[in-house]
Amino acid sequence: MAQSAEKRMPSDEQKAEHVRKTRVANYRASMRLEGFEVHTTPSSSTKSKLIRKYKKLAVKCA
Repeated sequence: MAQSAEKRMPSDEQKAEHVRKTRVANYRASMRLEGFEVHTTPSSSTKSKLIRKYKKLAVKCA
């Protein structure tokens, strides 16, 4: 009986993934409540654009 209960328990990885998703959802909901515009799908292109921007700034400042 204990073995069947163990099989139904989520793994540590599943628990961690659930916590990550919940954390992000809570953060977005909190930002919306505070009146900030929240984009539901962050794009990786935005990240790469920021990296390029700051690399250019580093070259100019150096």
